[in-house]
Amino acid sequence: MTILHLLSQNQLTGAEVYASQLIDTQMAAGHKVFQVSNGFFYPTKAEKIELKVETKSFFEFRNSVKQLRELIQKHGIQVVHAHSRAASKLAHKATCKTKTGYVSTVHGRQHLSFSKRWKNIYGSHQIAVCENIKAQLTDEFGYTENHIKVIRNGINTDLFFPKRVNSAKSKTETLKIAIIGRATGPKKTRTENTIKYFTDIFSKQNMSCEIHLIGAIDQDIDSNLHSKNLYFHPPQNLNQGIYAQFDLIVGAGRVCMESLMSGVPTIAFGEAKYLGLVKKENITEFMQSNFGDIEKASWGTPEINLSQLNADLESYYKLNIQEIMDLAKVTKSHFALKTVSDQVQKVYEASYFEKNHKHWIPVLMYHKIPDAVLDSPHKIFVTKDNFEKHLQFYKNHGFQTVTFSELKQFKNGTRPFSEFPKKPLVLTFDDGYWDNLNNADPLLKKYNFKAQIFLLANSDISHNQWDEANVDKADKIVSGADRKLWLKSNFEIGSHGFSHKRITQMTKDAALAELAESRRALEKETNQEICVYAYTYGDTNAACASLAEAAGYDFAVNTDTGGLKMFDDPYQIFRVNIFPDETKFSLWKKTSTWYRASYFRKRGK
Repeated sequence: MTILHLLSQNQLTGAEVYASQLIDTQMAAGHKVFQVSNGFFYPTKAEKIELKVETKSFFEFRNSVKQLRELIQKHGIQVVHAHSRAASKLAHKATCKTKTGYVSTVHGRQHLSFSKRWKNIYGSHQIAVCENIKAQLTDEFGYTENHIKVIRNGINTDLFFPKRVNSAKSKTETLKIAIIGRATGPKKTRTENTIKYFTDIFSKQNMSCEIHLIGAIDQDIDSNLHSKNLYFHPPQNLNQGIYAQFDLIVGAGRVCMESLMSGVPTIAFGEAKYLGLVKKENITEFMQSNFGDIEKASWGTPEINLSQLNADLESYYKLNIQEIMDLAKVTKSHFALKTVSDQVQKVYEASYFEKNHKHWIPVLMYHKIPDAVLDSPHKIFVTKDNFEKHLQFYKNHGFQTVTFSELKQFKNGTRPFSEFPKKPLVLTFDDGYWDNLNNADPLLKKYNFKAQIFLLANSDISHNQWDEANVDKADKIVSGADRKLWLKSNFEIGSHGFSHKRITQMTKDAALAELAESRRALEKETNQEICVYAYTYGDTNAACASLAEAAGYDFAVNTDTGGLKMFDDPYQIFRVNIFPDETKFSLWKKTSTWYRASYFRKRGK
């Protein structure tokens, strides 16, 4: 994709570090990236363009909107990614009435105002770096929950993950403590209180410590707190080697992520709250506030609890090497830059797709296409003659079919939207019955339509054994070597698991294996990419949707639940059941762009 990162930097901040690391990862993946800002304070490989993104002048702002819009048009920008309030305000104006997707990362609590509640300036999709920011955007601003994705800050594991870690110091050794971050504004009080309490604790217990302030200057701190054991260091680009010089880190946000990944014990103390020593059992809770920087509600000056700090120091002295390394591994799993970049890319694609196609895309679900009516309690069939009538209806009403691999090409920008159908339609079939090949496929070819077939990865299954208790006669499924016939058909293959089992009834590990291994098995068998999964029985939940994403799919489909649009939740896509007795009117209704919203209003799902 062609991506433009928009910042409003007048000095180095965590937002620029976040954007810069994303930029280099994106460029390494083959994307073309531009960086636009007031100034540049962190190295990247992107083409840099200076622009007055943050300005108080109405006329300068209007001129910046014009210049940014010209840049978008000149370079064919597909997605703008804003990283500050000023950048979001500018991007909102510049991308209006364009086909360019627009995403904001919200790094902190936002000032509440009527204008923000009335008009969302943060883009069609927002990235929140922690759960508390998402809560504010949904609860206080009323933004759409499905369009806000919590994606952590990305950390370059090459710079931080250690080969080995040191054990905690003993009480007889000098403890080197680093308090990292600015010591101005709200953080000034936080920093001064931390110095005071550490000094008091070590003095009373007759222990020795050094306190190092990284990112602060001596004028920032009350002179009464200056001592021979207090050291000042200028702001610097941190890495594992710098963190490893210290025994204990105090910080919040990115500092906590980097220090923990570097294998250095860390106390989370941010602008909003003192949380304490980070441990394996509390890291998930601490991440929700970005390690103390963001509370759900507005806050005053964060206070440090002396007894809790004492308890945290005692816990520090009890840490062993294995606990420290385990915590580094857990941190790596949450904040690894490649994982974060992949998640951000999916948000880009959703925003870009919806900017170019705003309507719900009907995804219809078929199963069997028999020659005659079946005596079946499930009514999951359409006779061959009726299926042809359906195809005639779709053709007469101007529909063009798309498959999920084609949808993927459009959303990731590798195929231009000038080729996207005006009236897209997705036809899906589950299980892989012989009558799909013998009856449906010739008709699909006759009307120049394509469809998605969801096959079981177990090629030995030759009939619908999961229905045996409910039917007198089993229906044959294409199996064995005959499955190669699908590759000559107008069907594109997706995964339906191995043997038609409910993944909601599996353990997390077993469900992930079912999803991932069935995809790999089908890719090996067909020598094709498998980008979509269909939940058996339409039985899924949010946890299973997350597993489908982790298993490497781009999409996953339900039956009669899911988002109001495809990219509200691409891993729980709503499908419309098609029954034996459909009429022209029912087909018109079920393929109308308003149908999904109407269904939700009536049934609440």
